Amino acid sequence: MRRNIASSVLVPTLLLAALVVGGASLEGQAAKALLFAASGAVAMTMFAFTDIRWLTGSVRTCLVFLAALTLLVMVQALPAPTWWSLSQPDRDIARSGLSLLSDRVISPAISLFPEATIAAGLAFLAPLAAFALIAGLSWRRGAALMAWTIPLLGAASALLGLAQVFTGDQSPLYLYDFTSRGLPAGFFSNVNHQASFLLMCLPFTAALAGRLRRDWEGQDTDTALAILVAACFLLIVVGILGAGSVAGYILLVPVTVLSLFLLRGGRRSGSGGVLGYVMIPAIIVFAGAIIFSSPVLEGLGITSFDDSDLSRVGITRTSLEILPEHWRLGTGLGTFEQVYHLYEDPSSVNRTYVAHAHNDYIEWAIETGVPGMTLLALFLAWWAAQMVRVWTGRIEGGSGLRRAASIATLVIVLHSLVDYPLRTPAIATLGAVCLALMVVPRERPRKKPEPAQDAEPSTRTVTL
Repeated sequence: MRRNIASSVLVPTLLLAALVVGGASLEGQAAKALLFAASGAVAMTMFAFTDIRWLTGSVRTCLVFLAALTLLVMVQALPAPTWWSLSQPDRDIARSGLSLLSDRVISPAISLFPEATIAAGLAFLAPLAAFALIAGLSWRRGAALMAWTIPLLGAASALLGLAQVFTGDQSPLYLYDFTSRGLPAGFFSNVNHQASFLLMCLPFTAALAGRLRRDWEGQDTDTALAILVAACFLLIVVGILGAGSVAGYILLVPVTVLSLFLLRGGRRSGSGGVLGYVMIPAIIVFAGAIIFSSPVLEGLGITSFDDSDLSRVGITRTSLEILPEHWRLGTGLGTFEQVYHLYEDPSSVNRTYVAHAHNDYIEWAIETGVPGMTLLALFLAWWAAQMVRVWTGRIEGGSGLRRAASIATLVIVLHSLVDYPLRTPAIATLGAVCLALMVVPRERPRKKPEPAQDAEPSTRTVTL
């Protein structure tokens, strides 16, 4: 009971903390370090005091993937055999740097920058803590908690983004120095990540609407909750459209279509059912009218598709030149920024620098090589199987919330084709929560009752 109460407090606190300090992949390293340290302590506490009976099935599989990732980071950060490092590209840079630190020959690690690899590995502590907290909760308590927490956080980020825009480019409400000023970035430094986060929150509002339809009794409380859900949905959609992310606009279509299925609750006929299906498109159209008619909100046109070296196309082209050199074991998790500078055209270098590939699959392949690509392929295959289970009703209980969580994870999988959403702790932590909501069983396995011992034969005499 105490564990459930503690988890109920820690889950929204962890999500809020990740959102406030983890909305950028580069800035705020000190604050993120505190977040990761606290997350590590939470995760260890959960594993130490939680009944291991919940470590079953898909939950156990998630932890196996995490263990494999941890092993990959450790192997990359350890010194590699000298004979191997001499044959690998770009290792001469690492060897020359190590020679300046010591007179003796030190073999460089597989990672070109081991410190960056260790730091990237530590970033998984926040998602791990979030997953452990959700898995440690009873399903009823965890479902009720996340059903409202995620939409409210999405609405808060959208509202902050609108406030940033209406208070000007130099608004003190922007949380980061390197940010999308003049645009509704919310808790993030990048409007594309704001759009990704809000898209993940959107299906949870639809799941809430579906549950309200199912349980509707026409009381004042029901009306108030319906107004709150509609307000959250409107704010989130305005935030997505206002961000001006082309990927956000494209992903809004499948997210909306799938969210419509979440409205199917208990009422299948009557005007209430028709109204429910009309509400979501109507809100989106209304939000679009606000965005594209506003003299302040810029709407579409933020993403550039030119062919310069610093455009997404140019970055992808250079990244694909790096991959053939490092596809075997990779350059080390978290090293893309440093490695990219070794391959970019010196004549194109200016004050703007490239930190990520804007395609997380290519960046992952460069950093982790064949081992990482194999691990990612296995994880995506397993994730796809969980999607099928969720949408075919093979997991008992909470289908609406599970499907909303699956849509949110789909946003990450698709958006990673053109961006790097998981490189921000805020989205990674929410993604871990959604993954846990997909796979955690409704009921925890119970211990089998011990067989009753044979009763001693009675010595009483029965009188007939």
